[in-house]
Amino acid sequence: MAAAAALEIACAGSLAVGLGGLFVALRTRAGGRADRLALRLAREREAGFVDAARRLADAARSCVDDVRAEIALAVRRLVPAIDAVLLFEAHEGELRCVFAAGERTAYFAGTALALDDATALPVLAYRAGHRVQLNGKTPPRPVHPSDAGAVAVPLALDGGRSCVLVASSRRPLDADAVDRVAALADHASPAYVIALDRAIDRHRAEYDALTGLLGPRALRQRLGALIEAARHAPLAQSALLFVDTDGFKAWNDRYGHAAGDALLRELARVLRGAARSDADLVARNGGDEFCLVFGESGKADAIERAEALRARIASLDLAHLRPAQAPEPVTITASIGVACFPADAATASALLENADAAMYHSKRGGRDAVSYYGVDGRLTRL
Repeated sequence: MAAAAALEIACAGSLAVGLGGLFVALRTRAGGRADRLALRLAREREAGFVDAARRLADAARSCVDDVRAEIALAVRRLVPAIDAVLLFEAHEGELRCVFAAGERTAYFAGTALALDDATALPVLAYRAGHRVQLNGKTPPRPVHPSDAGAVAVPLALDGGRSCVLVASSRRPLDADAVDRVAALADHASPAYVIALDRAIDRHRAEYDALTGLLGPRALRQRLGALIEAARHAPLAQSALLFVDTDGFKAWNDRYGHAAGDALLRELARVLRGAARSDADLVARNGGDEFCLVFGESGKADAIERAEALRARIASLDLAHLRPAQAPEPVTITASIGVACFPADAATASALLENADAAMYHSKRGGRDAVSYYGVDGRLTRL
């Protein structure tokens, strides 16, 4: 009996040791699987960031809009629960939404938040200089009422520029998701800076620094593209107005260059007001010469609009642009030439030449007038 009991105890001990070893082996195997899973997820996450960085670098060579789109795409790939991505930039004392992706928030594009709004999630992140997460309390309030989870992260830009990335979801976001969005913001910042710098350089190359209008080179490029596109639209019509300022030299000589610059800016403002659609182009051709392209205008309409512009310039009250105690006022008017495609010219260069010739016809006829080509091809003063 004693021997049997001893054998039973020995067997139980062996079984316990065996089970203990099995449990250790199972835990080790499970731990190994968990480690392998964590390693695989980490590698996938790292690969996701590498791919996002590569795509952002490629987009930075193109334009800032492409960088914004790539940021939204990367956020939603790294955190599939996120269904809305917005980018806010600081402009003139407000945070303006310059990009919005996602059906719930697409309509936010173009809207603005005041920088003193202490409850808005993007504003709080902007003011704090670091990420701010929606926590179900107020403040911060969600950007969209259906947001259950959201995080706002400032992008590290330079030169006093500021941008805030907002990512939100209908579901709460865990700490890992928030960390991924913040890490992506770090990856995206250099590409965003490069794209913004390229946009500034492109703007400086295309636009006149004094008036903000298109420069002569950009005008010719865009006019050429417009006329080329019009060739494939049988009913397309366009018109070019060549505008020369009457009396500018006398104004400049009498009041100085600062007053001359102020006058040019005022004329640029008036010309912008003459544009009616995105198809219209407004440019400074050089000196005190301007060009207006009416992208969707027939000849009769263009002549009528040119006459309205001439009358508007002639009626300007420019007293506030002259220096105090200035001598007798200088009268400012405009000589305008009109040429139309395809009635008066078949190419962009011919359109410019003919509008220029029509403008000089107005000059020679006494100035302050509109000239155009009649049905017989001869220049006529309105």
